Amino acid sequence: MPEKPGPDREATDERILSAIQSSFAPAVGTTEVAERIGVARQTADKHLRELSENGLVNTKTIGQVRIWWLSDEGRRVLDNQY
Repeated sequence: MPEKPGPDREATDERILSAIQSSFAPAVGTTEVAERIGVARQTADKHLRELSENGLVNTKTIGQVRIWWLSDEGRRVLDNQY
């Protein structure tokens, strides 16, 4: 029996926040985050939107591209983990 699809264990909040923090640019696109952590773009987008709702990242749409950057709270979360 095939396994049911479930949450992507690669796309943790910590991995996504770290991918944004380690970028050379102050803000990153969804595709870049997905590539950095090795998940589908749709998976990254879903997690990024949840992180935005929780106040850990900020977002803005410029043209057809949505960019993301760490909020002050997101930086605090990463600082407390390391």
